[in-house]
Amino acid sequence: MSCRLLSADLGTTSLKVMILNGGGQVEGSVSEPVHTYTDGGNHEQKPPEWWQTFRKACRTLQSNGIDLNVDGVVCTGQMEDFIPFKDGRAETAILYSDTRGSRELTKRHLPPDVVTAFTGNDWRATTPLMKWMADEFPEQWDQVLFGSKDYLIYRLTGASVCDPVNGTVTGMMNIHTRAWEEKLWEGSGIFRRQLPRLLEPEETAGYVLKEAASQTGIPAGTPVYCGLGDGGAVTLAASAHAGNDEGYAYAGTTGWTAVPADTLTVSEEGSVFHLAAPQQGRFIKIMPLLNMGNVHQWAVHTWCGGDFEAFEKLIAEPASVSGSLLFIPYLNGERNPVIDEKAKGAFIGIDGQVTQAHMARAVLEGLAFSLKQTFFQAGVTSSTLFLVGGGTKSRAFRQTVADVFQCRVQVSAEQELLASFGAAACGFRAIHKCSWEEAARAVQSVDEEEIIVAPDVSKKEKLERKERLFIEAAGRMRGLFNT
Repeated sequence: MSCRLLSADLGTTSLKVMILNGGGQVEGSVSEPVHTYTDGGNHEQKPPEWWQTFRKACRTLQSNGIDLNVDGVVCTGQMEDFIPFKDGRAETAILYSDTRGSRELTKRHLPPDVVTAFTGNDWRATTPLMKWMADEFPEQWDQVLFGSKDYLIYRLTGASVCDPVNGTVTGMMNIHTRAWEEKLWEGSGIFRRQLPRLLEPEETAGYVLKEAASQTGIPAGTPVYCGLGDGGAVTLAASAHAGNDEGYAYAGTTGWTAVPADTLTVSEEGSVFHLAAPQQGRFIKIMPLLNMGNVHQWAVHTWCGGDFEAFEKLIAEPASVSGSLLFIPYLNGERNPVIDEKAKGAFIGIDGQVTQAHMARAVLEGLAFSLKQTFFQAGVTSSTLFLVGGGTKSRAFRQTVADVFQCRVQVSAEQELLASFGAAACGFRAIHKCSWEEAARAVQSVDEEEIIVAPDVSKKEKLERKERLFIEAAGRMRGLFNT
């Protein structure tokens, strides 16, 4: 089975567009930066700029000799956006990280247990934003989209759609029926006609319009599939790359552990979030971490002036192994296993022998300990950990995770395109009517070998002792800075 697909991943920091054939061969790929406009707690991007960037990426592929006459287009991208439309135009996208409307979290019109029964989760950011916009600026929007990839679909086809993965995070979708649940927004000033159609990831959203074809070079009439939010796309690709259904760890700006599941699980300790999986009747259980690559980057700037390679060398120094020094990485509050938005970071166990190298090493160990705690929450046990995200670029971090987990760490050699591979699986499934497993395996890249990192077993005993101390110390951070 074969086909050619154009797969686009519109993330928070970049847009990646690639042409992939059904044999897992990447014929060409382009990455373009995406700009975020910040003002205090306001975090926005400009949808028209998304479209300009997409057009540029498509034309670059063409200029590189890549034919855009494909069997289908499928997109993924950042989730939990609020993209208001007025008279068919969208000028701004309010991102998931935007804090406006957060006060509406306390204005539920349904008891929390009723909300959880419908959604599998508590309220999240998008619904409060919609309520805030409905109350404060009702004249500024008449329709809404929830994901960056859905804006690309709208510009390509004129269709307004959403997938169940991203639908989950709106707080307005019934996670069991995968349909909008009006009871969740009843009386809020939001109307059903303002919401996009919910489609399964492999369903056809529409076909490339003549105007879009002239701007992008993609032939008019090319099918465009609904695709899915990046959380679902990465999970789909990670499961296929790892060759198992046991979950994976994500180490980006923030972090998470994600595990495919057949049932919903409400956690009493820590924050567990559920997404509807691409497969109907299944879910993705996510244990999020607020501190990961953002803390790593802070450490690189603090000790090495932003020089990534210098930080890697600092950690590799022989004297950088300390048996007592701990770092609690809660620089931005935390959600797992300590739920405390006011939590702070801390070095513990400093003595006169501690050097910068010790502290740098302790930062990465603290991040790895946090990640391992989420795996315990998820009940995951595996001899190999599949690790994804920008943090995998660090050799030191990969090795630290392997040493802390005391298992092999597997990293995709084509890390930057992982979400694009997951999205492409939707198009492959649509064209060939195959199972999700077959589709995900079919679009795996065959160009590069996976990176495998083995643990240093000589560090096992020392790191286990430090981990026990870390768990005790981290637990004591809860509520410490609330006064």
